[in-house]
This record gives sequence, structure tokens and C-alpha cells, in this order.
Amino acid sequence: MFRLLIVDDEATIVEGLHAVFTSDSSFDELDVLKAYSATEALEWLSEVKVDVVLTDVSMPGLNGIDLVSRMASEWPRCKAVLLSGHNDFSYAQQAIRSPNVVDYLLKTEGMDKIRETVTKAIRLVREELTTSHQRILMQEKMPRALSGLQRRLLKDTLREKRESMRLEQEVIDALQLKFKLNMPVLLAAFFVEDWRSYANPIDYSLVQYAIGNIAEELLDSKTIVKCTEYDEYSIACFIQPIGREWPIESWKKRLPRFVHGTLETFQEACLTYLKVPVSIAVIDGPVQWPEVSQTYSRLLMALLGGTGFTTEKWMMVSVQEEEEREREADRHELKKRSFYHLENLFRTILAGDRKEAENHFQSLCSVYPSEGPKEPFDKLQFLNVASKQMLAAYDQLRILYANGTDCTAVLNLDAQSSWAHLLTQLRLSVKRINEITLQETDVSSSHEESSIIVYVHQYIHSHLDGDLSLSKIAKVVSLNPSYLSRWYKKHTGIALSEYINKVRVDKAKELLRISELKIHEISNRLGFTDPHYFFRFFKKAEKCTPNEYRDRSKING
Repeated sequence: MFRLLIVDDEATIVEGLHAVFTSDSSFDELDVLKAYSATEALEWLSEVKVDVVLTDVSMPGLNGIDLVSRMASEWPRCKAVLLSGHNDFSYAQQAIRSPNVVDYLLKTEGMDKIRETVTKAIRLVREELTTSHQRILMQEKMPRALSGLQRRLLKDTLREKRESMRLEQEVIDALQLKFKLNMPVLLAAFFVEDWRSYANPIDYSLVQYAIGNIAEELLDSKTIVKCTEYDEYSIACFIQPIGREWPIESWKKRLPRFVHGTLETFQEACLTYLKVPVSIAVIDGPVQWPEVSQTYSRLLMALLGGTGFTTEKWMMVSVQEEEEREREADRHELKKRSFYHLENLFRTILAGDRKEAENHFQSLCSVYPSEGPKEPFDKLQFLNVASKQMLAAYDQLRILYANGTDCTAVLNLDAQSSWAHLLTQLRLSVKRINEITLQETDVSSSHEESSIIVYVHQYIHSHLDGDLSLSKIAKVVSLNPSYLSRWYKKHTGIALSEYINKVRVDKAKELLRISELKIHEISNRLGFTDPHYFFRFFKKAEKCTPNEYRDRSKING
């Protein structure tokens, strides 16, 4: 999925271009955004990752050339197509100097030329990504000893508790890591949802290395970045700004924005090139190094507690969130609650009730804070109960070593294992049981999918006058926009934009029949900034104007 931003100070042109690209089936995977000034365009660029900007050159205030310059500093991989109402050689000369500009077009060249050039820009973005990833996967040598030592040091940092933190700058420098311990760090957690494309577990570490390299390749143009595997299913990503690129007074806000936008592309690349679905959790601001272990556990817990066992999740976790759950009950009550949800988790999953099983798993994740029980003995008791429940379930289903898969990972854990790692292994074991129990039917999965669709539809109906871009809806349901676009079309048979247009048409017809609102008032209620565009939109859908429809409705009663 790619994202196109249309920019022009003439609303009619913006709405017209938007209609062309959203109604053309060849651009189904294109998320189209609108801006009516360069200033508004910069606001979009500060919020989301944009792949192609289609902008007017001559606008009041900040012009198109200046916009492209600012755009390139925020998103260096973004391409621009410039439009002009008149042939101004000086503008064209400025434009061709920018490596981000694909072409300079006159508006009189027509829609076909604009469509062709946007397609070319998208192709260039895709080719750059493909070339980059192919080099990583096919041409680079295996990691050398230094890289392994770097990852080992960062992995040890993730497992260290705050009070025993002993990381020193001299060690960082000796291993040629560029991080500075006197500056905070941004953390992200990548979780491989399904290894089904790789039958041999030996391949896992190689793919994890490739996942980390894709993230590093996409982020290293403006950041210091290093990834390391945390366990069999998760990879940690450490990120700091490059000093010259990110002034110290502003990087704490700008760095998370750049990282969040770039990781959308990363998630798509993992699925496209490595054939693995990856969920992502990112902290919404930098943390100090002594907080790294606890923060990473919080990210993993957020992914474990999210909706669904196999979705490509996209989650933002608040750095300000405080863990206070242990204050709500005493130690005995917490153990009692954890055992209750653990036992019911296995009972419901064996009964094939996937939705209720997920509810118990998420409730289990919420019993303790991210670090788990304070007392090691409490963790051992929990592991004892989990092992008994799991072995009983495996024995009932006869899957202990089914298909060569060893499902005993939880039995090898002890009180020194992190709480997030323990729950990760429990989650994977439950997922394995779920796959066996749902081999013949997936009714509960269908129910979950229906719930997401219902939620998306409810949001659309209640926000017709607001932002209904794919990016906004995806953020509401904590999914990658590209994944949501594919998923929605797969399960409904139509594109999300088609459904939104249908709802707007139906609502417009309802308001025309039962209200005395003026056409421009109806237009505003349906999120159209230009009543003329609403007029054309309605006429195209209903083969009559809004006023004609209203008159006809009155005649027909």
C-alpha cells in the first residue's frame, strides 16, 4: 500500500483529483489524502508517512517547490509530482534540481498524463525498496563477529533489571555502536506472528536477522539504529537520532513521528519479501537506558494483550503509562485471579471457544504489571499450574510432538525468565492448540473478523463529517493501513473507499428525503469541503442532481 497526498489551493482541483484516484480500480491499494495548502500538507507530513506528493507549484504562502524541499527533509524516500497552470521555466528549472521530483507537468496536459506520472512515481518508490531489500537478502554476507557481539550486548540490556544496570559507554564504543548513553533511546518491538512459511526452526534466526536489517535499512538514513532478536518470536529495535539531522531540542517529538511512519513500510516489506506477518509495538517517546528492560517488556505485553492471535497489529504504547495493577489487590488475590484466567484459558480453547479464550488470555496479561509477580515463588507457582494445564491439553489432543513440533517450551522456563517471555511462550502454545481445534471449522475466527468489520462500519457511520482516510481508520483499530486495506477487501469483497462512498450516498439520500437542510449543509455533514464536488459525486452515483432527487422524493411521497 502506498500513500498519495494531493495539494492545491483550489478545492475543486483537489476534490477532482481525489475522485479520479479513489474511483480508479488500478489504484485500489493507494491511500489518497487531501490538503488545500502547503501548510496543511506539512501537517499531514508530520503525522503520517507519505510516498508521493502531487502538488500545485504556485500557491499563496509556501509554494510547491518549498513544500518539496521540506518534504524531502522529513521523508527522504518520498517522490513529488509538480503541477502548474502555466509554463514557467524558472519553476521547472528549480524542480529538476531536486532528486525527489519525478516530473513537472502542466495542468493542461490532462488527467491521463497526471495518472501516468503518479504511476511512475509509485513504481520508483517500489523499485527503490525492492533493490534495497534484494541487496539485504541476496547480496550481503552473513553477519560477522562484531555484529553478533553488538546484538548480544543489546539483548543483555533488555534482560537487565534497572537496579543491576551496568552498561558503560566504553563498552558501547569498543563494539562500534554509535549510541550515546547520556541520551534517551526510542524502542520498538517486532513480533513474528506466524512462522508457517519456514518449516525448519533453524531458518528462524536468519529471518530474524533479515527482519532487523530491513528495519535498519529503512531507518538509518536519519537515525542510529540497531536490532537484536529477543527470543524466537520477537526482535527489539533501538533507535537514536543522528545529531546533525535532529536538533536536540526537537528530536524527542520528530524522531517518533519519523519512526512510526517508516515502520509502516517495514511491516509491508516483511510480509512481501520474507513472507512473515509481523506485529509492531512502538513506545510513543524516548526513554532513559536504565528503563530499557521494563519498557521493552511493556511493549511485548501490549502485543500479547492485543486483539487476535494472528493479526498484523500496529500499536503505540504510552511512555507515561504507570503500572498500578498490583496496588489493586494483595498478593494472594493476584495469584488467585491469574490461576482462574489460566485454567479457563485452556478450558475454553479446548472447547473451541476462541473468542472467550482470547478474553481470558488478555485478562491474564492484565493481572500483573509488565515485570510480572514481584515474588519469584509466585512465578514458579504460575509456571507449575500452566505446565499441568498445558500437558493435559496436549495429551487430550495428542499433539505434544505433532508434525515434528516440540510444544514444551513453557516447561523449560523458570523464575529467572521474564514475565513477557513467559507469556509469549504460553501464547504460542495456546495458538498451537487453537490451530488443532479449528482444523475443521473456523466459526469463532469468523466471529472475530465480523466484530472488527462492525467496529469499522460503526466508526465510518459516526464520523461522516470527519477524517475517513485509510490512515485514520487503521489507527483507530490498531492495524497497519495496508493490512487493513487488504483484509477488508478480502472479507467484504469491496474496497474500503467503496463502502465509505456508499454510506455517504445513502446518508445524502436520507437527508434529502427527510430534512430541509440546504445542499451545502448536507455536503458539510458528509465531509465534503466543496459543495460543487458533492454535487458531482451525488450525480455520478444516482444519475441525478441532489435537488432532482429531493423533488422526486416529495412527488413519490
